[in-house]
Amino acid sequence: MAQHRSSRRRLIGGHVLRADVQALRALAVVAVVVYHLWPEALPGGFTGVDVFFVISGFLITDHLAREVDRTGTLDLRRFWAGRARRLLPASLLVLLVTAVAVLLTVPRNLQERFLTEVAASALYVQNWQLARDSVDYLGAENLPSPVQHFWSLSVEEQFYVGLPMVIIVAILAARLFVLDRYRAIFGVLVIVTALSFAYSIHLSSASPGTAYFSTFTRGWEFGLGGIAAFAPPLIATLTRRGLVVVRTAAVLAFAAIIGSMVVIDGDTPFPGWAAAVPVLATVVLMRWGVPTFMTPLGRFAPVALLGRISYSLYLWHWPLIVIVPFITLHPLTTSDKIAIFGAAVILSWLSTRCLEEPIRFWNLPRLRPSHVLGATLAAMAPVMVVALAGRAYVEDVRSDEVTASAKVLDDLPACVGAAAIDADATGCGDPLGRPLTVVDPAVAAQEEPDFRDCWATNGVEELNMCSFGPQTGYDLHLFAVGDSHAAALLETYRYMAEKNDWRIDVAAHAGCYWTAADIDLDGEDQEAACRAWQANLTDHLRESKGTYDAVLTTHATSLRIGDRPEGLSRTETVVWGLVEAWKETDAPVVAIVDNPRSTDTNAQCVERNGVDDPQRCGTSRSYGLRRFDGNAEAVAQSPRAALVDMTDYYCTATRCPSVIGGVSVYRDQTHLTTTYVRTLAPYLDRRVRKALRELEVVPGGR
Repeated sequence: MAQHRSSRRRLIGGHVLRADVQALRALAVVAVVVYHLWPEALPGGFTGVDVFFVISGFLITDHLAREVDRTGTLDLRRFWAGRARRLLPASLLVLLVTAVAVLLTVPRNLQERFLTEVAASALYVQNWQLARDSVDYLGAENLPSPVQHFWSLSVEEQFYVGLPMVIIVAILAARLFVLDRYRAIFGVLVIVTALSFAYSIHLSSASPGTAYFSTFTRGWEFGLGGIAAFAPPLIATLTRRGLVVVRTAAVLAFAAIIGSMVVIDGDTPFPGWAAAVPVLATVVLMRWGVPTFMTPLGRFAPVALLGRISYSLYLWHWPLIVIVPFITLHPLTTSDKIAIFGAAVILSWLSTRCLEEPIRFWNLPRLRPSHVLGATLAAMAPVMVVALAGRAYVEDVRSDEVTASAKVLDDLPACVGAAAIDADATGCGDPLGRPLTVVDPAVAAQEEPDFRDCWATNGVEELNMCSFGPQTGYDLHLFAVGDSHAAALLETYRYMAEKNDWRIDVAAHAGCYWTAADIDLDGEDQEAACRAWQANLTDHLRESKGTYDAVLTTHATSLRIGDRPEGLSRTETVVWGLVEAWKETDAPVVAIVDNPRSTDTNAQCVERNGVDDPQRCGTSRSYGLRRFDGNAEAVAQSPRAALVDMTDYYCTATRCPSVIGGVSVYRDQTHLTTTYVRTLAPYLDRRVRKALRELEVVPGGR
């Protein structure tokens, strides 16, 4: 597969370098960096990653096909050793520096997850780690880690493992069936690419989070680049008219890439059909970009520099974006962002010039692939040691703090947690001024209700149920239902059941609650599972008529509504959905108003200030309560419903603090800590019993 060698190329370290490809790399990396720093300015800048995938697919397929042409087979060890020399020095340096920075600057509530992702990135499985988190309801709310961008490098490394395997399979098939090996390679590549594209279209709608990070949904982008490597160059035989056509196509392709970066945004299903535009445009430029404006553009010194350092720039910029706010203790300002861009360029130039290129082009005749692979493992060791040892240390500290918190809470002492803010409390002093004594933020972030049988995770259709209190001989039989915010109150349900001799059955679902309205979730699969769960819930309530004395319900404040009844706004649809759902039970309904919303920096603030100045952490009352849950409005329209509002146990007249009575209130932006819920239980119980009396629900009343 001979390829035209143009004089429009130059050499670095004895290696041919296409100026037009450097221009593409510069465009791709600048788009990604600008998107990360100023997402509103370039909402589709993340498509720069897709440009990189096509470039890699083209160049690596071309390289491997040449080797097959020369030797009739592939030397996998030599190929993988070459990839290691090219990619690992800079990436492992960035991972090591980032791991140390995480231990030195990042709050402990984030360190364990960040270090886990560092280890996943060093092993090049970060994309699967993020795919798993994207379908985990709680994981999906995680703050991005400083190595989250390594997902694309993980996909690329997996491509470097998979493509040679595909080519070897094609070579073996060609030998077995006496076929031309190039046609066999081309045919297999076309089949794999088509399958990946079809799967990408399907999964981008069914499960967008998984689709974005999956190697199988991204393979077609590399594959199209690889297929383009088989196309004829045409350049040597172009007529003047043909040259005009090629140059016009290059301009249109370049415009398509820029247009994609402007038009595509985070709400676009990706990488399905939408990714085809920047991918195909990049294919055009990779195959026929040499005789076009792309070559002089790539020779322009600033563009050439950005193309040269594009790999390192991609590596360095994101850790700076994530870690700098932990140092400055404020969100990134415009000057911060400009400084980060400049610092990333400098670090990238230094690592490219002093580390990446010397190792990549180091010419040692006796250096064998086994030596390179051995050196790779040795270089990975420090990263893994820092990441895993640091993670183990954080886990030990957290375990000690869990034990200490448990001792404090054994008897729920006076003025701890919700008791301190109770209107009838005496002798507690300022409930917001008490230093943090229970639930360090590093522990709070890990606190989840320990009743997994009581609720269903994303994608589950079954009505998972548990029961608190006596199973026979109970005074009242209640049913508690809702989403993860209902699950957060499980400790209060257990308290009420045991204290009042009630039986309380519980069924909760991540991201899905009791409503007749259509809920907009992350992908068709989750939406279908939610609808099936709601149908099962309705069936259960219909079949249980006469069983329950009352139904307790709560859900997160959210306007994630899909299709709406004609003429209804989103807020009206939320209320309509609740009212219609409540009609499916013959039992009265007690609706519990949702807790306030915190901020994504809440835990960091509490860790830094919880002991010395806990009042610094929290939100204004208007911010915390700005979301709409519709419960009050639905109760007003339902004759057999009552409202329980615990807002005065979360907020003062002006603030919704993060620490109340020495206890951390939130474990993330929207969920309460289990510990605070334990302190809240007596007061929620008191108000639920009052609501039941208003509804004339009394023992033996049914």
